[in-house]
Amino acid sequence: MFYGSMRHTSTGRKKKTNYWTTPKKKEPEFKPYVPSQKFVRSTPDYPSVSLSEQGKSYETKSPTKQEKIDISSNYTIAPAYNKGAYQVIGRNNIKDIGK
Repeated sequence: MFYGSMRHTSTGRKKKTNYWTTPKKKEPEFKPYVPSQKFVRSTPDYPSVSLSEQGKSYETKSPTKQEKIDISSNYTIAPAYNKGAYQVIGRNNIKDIGK
């Protein structure tokens, strides 16, 4: 059997004054939403034009393997000074590597 106060916990901390008399909150009843009137847009609706209607195609053309080799032949990869990271350098700046 435990003897003690109703105002303090077993550790000695004071309880809230209405700790044992707090009434349970009443849950509000559910009422479905019924709009009073139908929504009417104040401005006219202008839909976007699709690409097929314009007659244009916006597909990107990826370079072929040979084109990639030709482009990369103009550049070289070298470490940036002594920091360990690598950088892409053009052919005209090769003399500046490591400076």
